[in-house]
Amino acid sequence: MIALAALALAAAPHAPTKARLAGFYQIETMEVGGGLELKKDGHFRYELEYGALDEGAEGTWMFDGKSVHLTSVPMPKEPTFELVNDSPAPPCTLSISVDWSKVDWATAPDVLASYDGAPKELHFLQSDEDGTFHPEKCGVTMIMPIVPMYDIPAEPLQLSPATGHKLTLRFHPNDLGHVAFRDEPLKIDGSSLLMERYDREIRFVRVRP
Repeated sequence: MIALAALALAAAPHAPTKARLAGFYQIETMEVGGGLELKKDGHFRYELEYGALDEGAEGTWMFDGKSVHLTSVPMPKEPTFELVNDSPAPPCTLSISVDWSKVDWATAPDVLASYDGAPKELHFLQSDEDGTFHPEKCGVTMIMPIVPMYDIPAEPLQLSPATGHKLTLRFHPNDLGHVAFRDEPLKIDGSSLLMERYDREIRFVRVRP
C-alpha cells in the first residue's frame, strides 16, 4: 500500500516537471514590472523594471526537481571601475571621485572594504556627498566599488594600508543592464516562481503555457 501511494504521488498531474514549468510568467510584485519566459528548448528570457532600474537577461534554464536555475548565455561583461589615480592622503582617510562616463550618476559609489589584519572580512562603507568615507579602522587594503542602483560589487582594487587614499576612478558600464545570472535559483510556489533580488522576493505568476 505504501509503495502504491508513493507511485501515485510521483505520477500526480500537478507535480512540477521541466515540461510543465515551460511557459510565460508575469511579475506580480508591488512597484516591480516585467516577466520571464521559460522555453521548452531550455532557453529563457527575463526582463525587470524597478523604479529607474531596467534590466534583462537571456540564456539557459534547468530544473533540478526542486528549483528552476537560470544561467546567462552569453555571459555579460559586468561593469568595472578603473583606477586612474591613487594619491596619498592622511592616515585612516579614504575619498573617491569617479568619471562616470556615459551614465547619469554624480556621487561616489558605496564600497565593500577590507582592513589590514582581516583581509577576508568585508565591511560596507557609505560615502558622503563629497565622496568621503569614514573607515572604522585604519589600514584599508582593498575596496570593491558597488555599482549604484544595480548593487553589483565590481572587481577589487588593492590598496596599501600604510597610508590613506584619495582615489580617482573611471567607470566602464560594459554590459550594464544585462544580468549575469550564474545558476540563479527560483523557488517553486504552486504555479508561481519566486526570485530573491534587490532585497525583495519577486513573484513570477504563470500567465500562459
